[in-house]
Amino acid sequence: MKRLKRTIRYLPGLLILLVWAVQPVFTQNIILDKIVKAGELTLFQSIDDENVYYYLSDKLRLATHENGIPKFSFLRYVENVRSGATEAEAREGMGGGIVHAVVSLSVTEEQLREARQELRRINSSGRIEGPIMYQGGTVALISSFRNEQGDLTEQVIGLGKSPVLDGQQAAVSVQLTKKGAKILWESFKTPTPDMTFSFEMEVTGYRSPKRAVIEANFDKIYEHHGFQAGIASTYLAAEIKGAFDDLRQEGAIKVTQIGEDEKMEELITTAYNKLTQMMFDPLGGSGTPNLAQLASIGSGGTSLLDRATNMLSNARRDAQAENERIRRENERLRRATRTSTSPAESASESSTTTSSETDEEAGEDVVRRPSTARATAPTASHEEGLRREREEAEAGRAERPEVSVPKFAIAASYEMKRIKHTGKFRIDLNKYTADNITMRFDENFGTINCEECFRQVNLDDPLYKQREIVAFVDGLNAQDFGNYINFVTVSMQKKHESGEITLDEVRIDRNNFSKEGNNFKLLYGWKGDNDRSRWFGYEIRAAWSFFGGRSVETDWEPRNTGAINLAPPFQRRIIDVEADPHVLQEAKIRAVNVKIYYQLAGEQKVEQVTLIPSRQQLSKRVEFMLPKDQTEYEYEIEWQIRGKEEPEKSGRKKTSFGILFADELPS
Repeated sequence: MKRLKRTIRYLPGLLILLVWAVQPVFTQNIILDKIVKAGELTLFQSIDDENVYYYLSDKLRLATHENGIPKFSFLRYVENVRSGATEAEAREGMGGGIVHAVVSLSVTEEQLREARQELRRINSSGRIEGPIMYQGGTVALISSFRNEQGDLTEQVIGLGKSPVLDGQQAAVSVQLTKKGAKILWESFKTPTPDMTFSFEMEVTGYRSPKRAVIEANFDKIYEHHGFQAGIASTYLAAEIKGAFDDLRQEGAIKVTQIGEDEKMEELITTAYNKLTQMMFDPLGGSGTPNLAQLASIGSGGTSLLDRATNMLSNARRDAQAENERIRRENERLRRATRTSTSPAESASESSTTTSSETDEEAGEDVVRRPSTARATAPTASHEEGLRREREEAEAGRAERPEVSVPKFAIAASYEMKRIKHTGKFRIDLNKYTADNITMRFDENFGTINCEECFRQVNLDDPLYKQREIVAFVDGLNAQDFGNYINFVTVSMQKKHESGEITLDEVRIDRNNFSKEGNNFKLLYGWKGDNDRSRWFGYEIRAAWSFFGGRSVETDWEPRNTGAINLAPPFQRRIIDVEADPHVLQEAKIRAVNVKIYYQLAGEQKVEQVTLIPSRQQLSKRVEFMLPKDQTEYEYEIEWQIRGKEEPEKSGRKKTSFGILFADELPS
């Protein structure tokens, strides 16, 4: 087989996108780097119509039931423990907590009206079509406490998923360690409770064509000290980014731009996204850490929660420093706008600037210059510079918005893939490239006026005659119930000491998934269970019904925790189909058709995409489901070549690797 020029040694294949819950199709084809601020809203331009925009639903509030009660609950529990004969006296029991909330991601009609008016000033033909549909996301639950020195310190006390419900809502179910539950409970006792949900919501779309190339050497990347532990470790998004920063400085990751108009930060983000997708999977298959993973001590001697807290502090510090610099730049431009049109006045104001003011405006890179109060005649270049600054500021193009705090994700948690890449990776970005960005929203909900939303339970109290088990579906959005899954039935059985069996079950479909906010409860009671430790044990089983009449039923599994994290037996797989525009042009290829074959619950499925070079459609994303323990799928590529009636075909092949490159023709 003759291969077109390529710097990659491995077989093309599957790319798993590291987002917790993604919709199977793109609801909107948006351009991720065509962002417009209109009023209080953030708008993204459509890739199909330059006059169409979609707005970001980033105004957070707690959703409420019809009776006005917040859709929020906080259960704190404790289990008394007895120390052994040779052990130290146990002064505290075991325990933890469960926080559940439904958060509305919405904007008001007034905000929409103002945004439409502002958009017409920017683009007279522009119109807002609707909201951007999030592809899912993750959440960090943050609270504060006083440390040993008496200082108020913020702590990440929980990490979880935020699947998207119908109606632009996100459901949050976060398990807390004993320490985390205690911090949050004590906070709610104060006049100003501190409970911040830090959402990292995923938006999927396309990057504009850029004259840039991404290159990476996998052999060197895996040698980085941060990745030495390999599959035995968990990784936070910020830790992966930090390692990639090191590798970029060392030359193992290269982002090369041609010309000076490209935004390097966006190019780096795209590079990091591609590499993360190729090297890592969501932790536990869905990205939700369990209690053991949250509290376990990693190779660095700190727990996942402590590492997330450190990342949060570092990110906020860096973002605050960046915002200070942005404010200085913006103030300089505002002063340029206010400058008199008189050259003499402009020169006078410029010349009387003190050295300290100049240093503050320009930052640390400026060389201090002695100040003077004498007005000097402005030069032609000086006048021209002032004029450009005024025009840019008046047009709103020069001032930069401040970055969010923190400015990169911390909640997303990953584990390294077992199959590692080798050789070199190269991708040309001179095309519309499928990608995703993380939009961060922080909201402190503070006081919650709802006594019934808070519960404390001692599981060893003999008067506590029943036990509720909270169940939530992990790894799915509401949209998935309707594209892949009909429903899932969760059954629980409790075998009591008397021999009696308590059965309970709940059926979850798209309607009640959204209505109940992905918060379901199973119940069993006290029936002569004198052995309190054995009373905690129960068994569960899940039956998944997929479209087409296929079903998968798990075996009975023993559990003893107060929360059930229901992960489907299938995981979402996403392939990025990529093609080099120069390669296709040289080969006179008019169109590329890619078919993906896979098995879902015993039934063969086919997905396909078409790439059209003349329209710069050279990057597409395909999504499907595969069993958790299966990575292989089959694909076939057809090339329509100018001047030939019949297409060239690759034949049906099997693979399991990263990106599927569609620019390698057979001989």
